[in-house]
Amino acid sequence: MQSPVILLAFSNDNDDHLALLDAERRAISDHLVPLESQQYLQLHSEPSARIKDLTRYFTLFKDRISIFHYAGHAASTKIFLQEGDADAEGLANLLATQSNIKLVFLNGCSTREQVKKLIDLGVPSVIATSVPVSDPAAKDFADNFYKALATEHSIEEAFTVAASAYQMGSGTEVKIHRSLDIDEEGDSTDEMPWGLYVSKDKQDVLQWKIPLKSAASFIIRDANLKYQPGTSLNKKLVETIANSIMPYAETIRDLIEEAKRKRREPKMRDLRVAVIDAFPTPVGTHLRKLLQAETINTDRLQKIVNVYSIAAQFLAYILLAQLWDEKHHNNQLEIPEEHKNNLKRFLGLSSEEVRGYNYINLIRTLGDIFENNKVEPFIAEFSELRKEFRADSEFRKACSFLEELKVVLKTKVSSDEVESFCVQAEDHLCEVFKHIGFSTKYTLMTIKRIDLIKERHKTPEYLHNLVILDKLTAAFGELDDVLYSTSFTENESVILLYDEDDVSPNLNLSPFLIDENALSGQKNSKLFFYHHQQDSGVHYLLTDNLKDTMEVNQDRYGQIKDLFDRFYREVVEGESGATVVE
Repeated sequence: MQSPVILLAFSNDNDDHLALLDAERRAISDHLVPLESQQYLQLHSEPSARIKDLTRYFTLFKDRISIFHYAGHAASTKIFLQEGDADAEGLANLLATQSNIKLVFLNGCSTREQVKKLIDLGVPSVIATSVPVSDPAAKDFADNFYKALATEHSIEEAFTVAASAYQMGSGTEVKIHRSLDIDEEGDSTDEMPWGLYVSKDKQDVLQWKIPLKSAASFIIRDANLKYQPGTSLNKKLVETIANSIMPYAETIRDLIEEAKRKRREPKMRDLRVAVIDAFPTPVGTHLRKLLQAETINTDRLQKIVNVYSIAAQFLAYILLAQLWDEKHHNNQLEIPEEHKNNLKRFLGLSSEEVRGYNYINLIRTLGDIFENNKVEPFIAEFSELRKEFRADSEFRKACSFLEELKVVLKTKVSSDEVESFCVQAEDHLCEVFKHIGFSTKYTLMTIKRIDLIKERHKTPEYLHNLVILDKLTAAFGELDDVLYSTSFTENESVILLYDEDDVSPNLNLSPFLIDENALSGQKNSKLFFYHHQQDSGVHYLLTDNLKDTMEVNQDRYGQIKDLFDRFYREVVEGESGATVVE
């Protein structure tokens, strides 16, 4: 079963600007985003909708859209979109392609004449207006409707709540139109602008509610799945990951080619080591812990979830770091209020809340910001991966399964289900790695200190004292290294590179990833991920064991605290950042 999609489309007019249209979008999102975070629904909001946007989303979300909401200027025969008006009949035909649609809400002026076509084409219910409506009234009506809908009210109950709130201030009559002939319905000064129109054959839609339970239990219980006897527990996982990273990992290619020449399969031991070493340290660390164990138990389930979670978190922080750079260098970059609110929610999570947080929500928010501002991701492959988060894909199902498993593991898993859950979880982790193998082509590196090397009559060079964060199975002894370059990065930072021999271009991941050993002047590396804020401190989690924490504040590594505060001001609060000379 798939989660229902609620599609919000907004369109403003520069010449006849609706000042509260953004407020309406924010209000609706505020009510629905918490339900989306719990996977009860999927929410998509298009702040400047065009005809091609609606066509794309109706194709992408085939038979999944439950509610379509439009807000903006409208008339009896059209709605006004960016780059051109949408004909009402064409829109009705498009909406009719959604077999599971429950409600169309046309929150613009005088849209009632569009209702008959929608009902005739099979749309069960429509909220439309019989007269022009004011901007504040439209915002308040939508706000009250979705507030009720998000709190277990049916469509009928939510409409009654919103209509009654309007009635208290206006004295107009609340009315739900059942089985009426719209052509014969005249305007009445005693009725409010909004009406709820329902198909006579689909009266039960009035009782529809947003399903406040996970729309899909991706874990199959009582499946009694077993590992194949006599086969290495990790064989499928190692081979799947090896195939996914082979285009980017020379060592993997060499192992496979050598095995072909010798007419045998690659040695599992060598392939396992090559797979672990190919990934950046945060992912490689937890992949090693998973692949070095061959025991079927709940600990294995937790290790599978840890590999997935750290990979999702890593991607989210890469995008968050790039967003700061983009915003710093382009103060015109727009972050809609609903996306700012999503960032605020994430950054406001408590220690306990963040442990259950679904980083896919943050990744989707950041992806939307990038797309809306035409930002090319530093990780170019993200543009294609982003489509998988939106589509009804095996990748998206795999992520949903592993998110559900993360919640299930907070309780006791029946011993009868452990092996079956392990088989399912491993299959879904394989699906995830099929799509993120590209991550092995990038180099993660800690820059500890940069020295200027300048000899007379020679071009200056920059000596980077660093630790390369990969090749985990060989990570023993002193790992510190140096790299000479005619360009420079930034001190005491964790950076992402295209090439470990060239520091340009690079993406600075601090303060989301920090290396305590770089900050303290110690050898080797001790990598932490951002975890949460509390009081005046920023708290980090050690990536190695996902248990040890470190607080950064003005008295301890104050430069990191300053970085984090500056990021929050510039990106979340919208403060203009100073332009730096590169």
